[in-house]
Amino acid sequence: MKSNRRKFIYTNKQHTLKGIFSAILAVVSMAALIFLIVMSYVRGGDITATFGAIAFICTVFSSAGIIIGLMGKNEPDRYYFFSYLGIVWNIVDLLMISGILYAGI
Repeated sequence: MKSNRRKFIYTNKQHTLKGIFSAILAVVSMAALIFLIVMSYVRGGDITATFGAIAFICTVFSSAGIIIGLMGKNEPDRYYFFSYLGIVWNIVDLLMISGILYAGI
């Protein structure tokens, strides 16, 4: 039996730019949420309205990241790793924000 070890597959596929942007929005949102949690802990829970505005912006970024990731996933003949990563990570960010609001922190 002859093995197929010497066959190469060349492709023109690239990662979707929308998927990469979705992942970047997820990273920014997660970093801001971690900053908010740490600052709330350092201040003993005494936070100002500015922190609430930052949390709202994180919610907007995460929602936009999910939409952009879905748009990137629908592009034909592309790699979708960053699209899926951005979608999942933004959903996790939204769940974190929801948990913080539910707990009343």
